Amino acid sequence: METLKRLNDPKIRMLLGLILCLLVALLLHLTRTGEQLSRAVLDTQLEQMQQHDVHQLQNDVLIVGIDEDATKVLKEPFALWHPHLGKFLDAMVKAKPSVLGLDIALPDRSYQFLVPQYDQGLMQGLQNLKAQTPLVVAQMLDESGAFRPVHAPYISAVGADALASVVVCQDGDGVARRFDPNLCTVNAQGSMLVEKMAAHLGKANPGTGLVDFSAGNKFEYIPFLKVLEWQAQGDTEQLARTFGGKPVLLGVVSRFGDRVRAPVPLAAWDPFKLRVPGVLMQAQILRSMLSKGLIREVNDFVVGALTLFAALFWLGRINWYKFAALAAFPFLMFAVSTWQLGQGMYLPIGGMLLSAAFAFIARLLYEGALQVQKRHWLRDTFGSYVSQEVLQEIMAGNIHSGLDGTRVRLCILFADIHNFSARSESRPAQEVVSLLNDYFSEMTVAIHQHKGTVDKFIGDGVMAFFGAPQALECPEQNALEAAQEMLLRLRLVNARLQEQGVAPVEIGIALHVGEVITGNIGSRVRHEYTVIGDAVSLTAKLEELTKTLGYPVVCSAAVAQAVERSGGLNDCGEQTVKAVALHVYGWNPPLLAEK
Repeated sequence: METLKRLNDPKIRMLLGLILCLLVALLLHLTRTGEQLSRAVLDTQLEQMQQHDVHQLQNDVLIVGIDEDATKVLKEPFALWHPHLGKFLDAMVKAKPSVLGLDIALPDRSYQFLVPQYDQGLMQGLQNLKAQTPLVVAQMLDESGAFRPVHAPYISAVGADALASVVVCQDGDGVARRFDPNLCTVNAQGSMLVEKMAAHLGKANPGTGLVDFSAGNKFEYIPFLKVLEWQAQGDTEQLARTFGGKPVLLGVVSRFGDRVRAPVPLAAWDPFKLRVPGVLMQAQILRSMLSKGLIREVNDFVVGALTLFAALFWLGRINWYKFAALAAFPFLMFAVSTWQLGQGMYLPIGGMLLSAAFAFIARLLYEGALQVQKRHWLRDTFGSYVSQEVLQEIMAGNIHSGLDGTRVRLCILFADIHNFSARSESRPAQEVVSLLNDYFSEMTVAIHQHKGTVDKFIGDGVMAFFGAPQALECPEQNALEAAQEMLLRLRLVNARLQEQGVAPVEIGIALHVGEVITGNIGSRVRHEYTVIGDAVSLTAKLEELTKTLGYPVVCSAAVAQAVERSGGLNDCGEQTVKAVALHVYGWNPPLLAEK
């Protein structure tokens, strides 16, 4: 029971709600639930950066592409391109690039059994280039994930340390956004092709991180056939002007080559395709290493702290300010995260956005539940006091309930059955209860029809007031009309009593107007909407004059003046009520005389 009482404490419930939001935020962070959203946001940011924040390298990476034209002109299968690759390497000897990466598979066997000295051109080209230019050669993976073998003499020509993997690791959604060999390979550090190329260019140990797609424009490529043409023409000047001192990658760019999915387009000749040749991704990774470096991820502790901070959207009532704050939060985090990317740091915001959304929705549902609870409470509080029409208006918020306490001028009605105590002592209890229930039901309807509020039943007495919670233009007029309706309905009650052989009842009704306090008054376990003030007790005493003055309805002069003494009010002069001299009027409702 004590626990339930504590749970009813708004402060305790608010604290429990905050703890729940923080726990959910922590769970979102630990399970990486927002990672998919973070990736979608990141792709948008990378695209914007590629379009609007491009920075150029002094010696950009050049790609020599083996395209469809090359495969059409050079008739041999690629495994037999030894002479053509040898000529390309001879061209690079003349061009003198800063480093050359071969993103192609070197032969795994000798083909001299077909043509004598067939391997010689390629072998000589590797040896000549190795003597003057840093060379890195791709070592491909087979279907089982193991490295494909390379013909041993070729390894001897380039050196075993020149071999490197060209695996492009992908995120869980199949998109290559980062350079992190640990995601998909167990190769030792320094064994990746672009790492070794970067090391030859003075960028050793680049580490891991996101690829900077704002480094350089979309790639163009120099056709493989064009390089062979310059070599055949002996155009050393063109070769040196094009490739001299620059990092160069040879790879397949035709639609039949291996492709990877990038977050942004990389090929200038295919500017809308996200599936790009693998050599382009290798080149972009190398660009990142040679430019500002790979983009590092913000410390996981910081990300977790910000995710927990977003859970504070639980705090504060739901209003348009909070809606605006929630709407602005994603844009703010997007702007901050984009700025961080520009600074070389990646801040994943998916978990933060989900945490903020959960906290906001949880608070929205909590306040919705409170509203439902309040509606039930209002229905329970006012359901027996006012008419259904007034109750609906209160629940809709169109009428101020005044539950917190309000000082207001009201018209008080008090009605009592004459000589009921003597009757109740001489009649069976069931008959007395049945009579009172029938009587009170009719009186309640009469009061509600004229927008009055039933305060309480006191024995055989009824207390009501007019002007709260619904304000009335002339509460005194409503009270008089209700009194007349009560007397008319009393005739119905007496008719039913007569059918039962029970003596009819007479009532007296008193009306008085004055300033009182309305509010929800009582203890924590029981309270009621009522009014307090001298006007209340004075009205109860005023009702006793109905017996001595011979009128079914009596009212104070203040009531008579408010209705301008209409409807046949009779001046009864000053009367002593509760030791107070009060000017009183008597009334026989005209409708009673007509029926």
